[in-house]
Amino acid sequence: MATNTEDTSLDSPVLATLSPSRASDFKTCPQLYKFKAIDKLTTEPTVHQARGTTVHLALERLFEQPAENRSPERLYDLFREAWTELKPVEYPELFDSIDDERSWGVETLNMLATYFSMEDPTSFEPLALEMDLLVDVEHMKIRGILDRMEEVKETDADGKERTALVITDYKTGKAPGQQYANKAFFALKIYALLIRISRGVTPARIRLLYLNGPTEYTMDINDAQLDAMAKQLAALWGAIEKAILTDTWPAKTSALCNWCDFKDTICPAFEHERSSAPKSDG
Repeated sequence: MATNTEDTSLDSPVLATLSPSRASDFKTCPQLYKFKAIDKLTTEPTVHQARGTTVHLALERLFEQPAENRSPERLYDLFREAWTELKPVEYPELFDSIDDERSWGVETLNMLATYFSMEDPTSFEPLALEMDLLVDVEHMKIRGILDRMEEVKETDADGKERTALVITDYKTGKAPGQQYANKAFFALKIYALLIRISRGVTPARIRLLYLNGPTEYTMDINDAQLDAMAKQLAALWGAIEKAILTDTWPAKTSALCNWCDFKDTICPAFEHERSSAPKSDG
């Protein structure tokens, strides 16, 4: 899961680092990037964020277990343990009642059960978990945390066996439709580029595992795609630096606005909509 680690300031308008998630934000909407990376606005934690954080921690710990212990029951226990740790620190007032929290927990456990229909965690050993990457990409410093990297044995069309490097990202939200799948790979392509630079090996494949479904999207990767991503990343870096220097952050509206934390509060694109909304008596 990528971190939000940009170091930017309007007093020092040189972009220091950029994460895949913030690059994706700017590509989606420059105003969204400003809210998160420049203004560093915080939002109230949601049940969806709590689910994502807890599930990622549980899956990380599952792969720290010996292969023979990576069972559904062990994953469920790891989820409960992770939630017990995270709740008092990050989500102390998330739920209105014990019943609400219990329902959320049951839903999450049911979702975790689907993970085992997507892959067998006893069949391989990850090369790395929660990789904290800080990589120079030409003049840029790109930083993020990659969920998992592993090697898998495959057979080519000519019958030869080969070892393929695969990077995998877990998602706990609903999968986008097939027509939007390629856009969902944007951040993982950046991670594949970081792996190529830092390890000297081009990943053969990137995978998105949407546990809420479940749905798996995979994409084969080659050097030409990563070369194109490096150019796109450089263009985004330049555009972000220009936006910082000019303090220009256009809001780019789309269907994704319906899931934005700032639409109903401060986004200028929806100011008229907010001001014309009926006032509540409360």
